[in-house]
Amino acid sequence: MDQLEKSVGNLHYLPIIIFVLLPTTFIATYVIAVVLGHVEPGFPYISDTATYPPESCIFAQIINMAAAMMCGVIWLRYSQIKEISSSYQLHASLPKWNRSSLILGLLTCLGLSFVANFQETNVIVVHLLGALCCFGCGTAYFWTQVVCSYYLHPLGCSLRVAHLRLSLAVGCTVLFVLGTITAALSQMFYHGDNPRKWHKEDGGWELHVASTVAEWICAGFFCFYILTFTDEFRSIQLKRPKVIFKAGHLRTSNEVLNESQDEVPQVKAPATIT
Repeated sequence: MDQLEKSVGNLHYLPIIIFVLLPTTFIATYVIAVVLGHVEPGFPYISDTATYPPESCIFAQIINMAAAMMCGVIWLRYSQIKEISSSYQLHASLPKWNRSSLILGLLTCLGLSFVANFQETNVIVVHLLGALCCFGCGTAYFWTQVVCSYYLHPLGCSLRVAHLRLSLAVGCTVLFVLGTITAALSQMFYHGDNPRKWHKEDGGWELHVASTVAEWICAGFFCFYILTFTDEFRSIQLKRPKVIFKAGHLRTSNEVLNESQDEVPQVKAPATIT
């Protein structure tokens, strides 16, 4: 039992795994897409590098796992704040911010899953909605965590980490707004044939570069923000769940035996000719 509690107590590895897994996936799919000639090596969107197979398959598989792990991180953070706020007299609005943070975080993971599974060349509307949900709700989640971090100081969060999260939230907000506006404007000036291979002569090149660079940096900020939970997760443990059987829903051995005997066909003994 002690070994089991120790194995599920190393929860600080979860943000580290996500921090390593996401950038590695982005870089790997970018390299594959460039080598296969699916995108230009200049400044493609992250989703551009995961549009065609095989990189789209790799991207979807790994991002789905990362989204599931992010759900775990968001739920653990919510449970941690809930436990601290119920044990100590903290700000009265902390539980509300914590619940809002949980909803926004789960919507972020849902949007990330949509981006991975609905490529822009197949279902563009769902892909764009997923991207807006991922980056938009993700940025809002960061702001709610900033508020929670300052409310938790000094019990559940250091002031240095709270300042760092504030800086990252400001950076994500600026990059999200900048990337969204420049992406829309670049599409207005684009007159090429394949947006995955955007050249200078296609129009809107500078705006396109600004949008893609903002997206890549914003994604990096997202990964780094998740990493900031590492130190706080060292102080929490997750015990194994209990499975409880309801006696009223269980059949007795006699009932099972009688049922099995009823299902066995009765074989008549052969008639004796005298």
